[in-house]
Amino acid sequence: METLRTFKLTNRKLVSLGLLLMALLLASCGSDKAGGAKDSSETEGGENTSVMVGDSRSQDYVTIHRGQTFGKVSSGIYGTLDSAEEAEAWDQALREAIKRPGEMDVREPDYDAVIYLDGKNTSIHLWLDPDSKRGMFTYITDTGTGYTLTEKSTAQIKERMGQLRYTFEQAVDNGDVVFRLGEIANREIWDEFVMEVKKKNPASVQLTSYTKEGDPIFNDLEYDHQGKVFKHRFDTTRDTMGMPIKSVEFCKTLVAEETEQGIEYRLNGCSEGDAQESETFHVLFPFDQTVHNN
Repeated sequence: METLRTFKLTNRKLVSLGLLLMALLLASCGSDKAGGAKDSSETEGGENTSVMVGDSRSQDYVTIHRGQTFGKVSSGIYGTLDSAEEAEAWDQALREAIKRPGEMDVREPDYDAVIYLDGKNTSIHLWLDPDSKRGMFTYITDTGTGYTLTEKSTAQIKERMGQLRYTFEQAVDNGDVVFRLGEIANREIWDEFVMEVKKKNPASVQLTSYTKEGDPIFNDLEYDHQGKVFKHRFDTTRDTMGMPIKSVEFCKTLVAEETEQGIEYRLNGCSEGDAQESETFHVLFPFDQTVHNN
């Protein structure tokens, strides 16, 4: 709200102006911003996964995360749009969005975004269908209410997102198990995941492999120790030369088999029959692998 200037008025003029300003203040407090957008001085979802003290970022910026669940920002930064202009453009896109009627019933988001602007931050789940001219988002704290972005905002956001690259170095820093041209980084994180599964403890891991063009392919595993089930997300939507696939399956067992090439891991029991093997999860750790350590 703009600072109101104080003028020296007397008697009736002062009273009239005071009443008018009070009425305007009450009216503005009782209405939503354009498109139902809202500010937040705290990270939506109750946790701040992106703030770094003393880093090289500007004060205003936007962090992008892979969307994997509802109600919180996914851990690990996919990329950063580091400028005040970017943060202002995203903030404007949210403000110009149109509130969708009814309750939301959608698949997991494509991305999460955290917008840092003027000392405040706002977190959203974001859907960007390649075949649609209008994207959609929800606030982290209200996943049942959706907002439709304008065509202009959607095009601008898609262009900005297309410039982001999930690099090998970023994947390693995020704690992914990374495969690139015979090189494996963070192998110990996979071993820790397997050990936790054997102990029947909840565990999760992200495996990132790179095509020869340098595009990432993601395999995310979550082990639910109570349900004794593995949730597997397979995502090739960042592979510019391949067919975009984003799938989720639930499997009963993680199978390890020693072969001539190395140790091979597969998921079994991925349908009604226990013998049904996952068609999208297959990991080989060669015996002669080059191991990259942080």
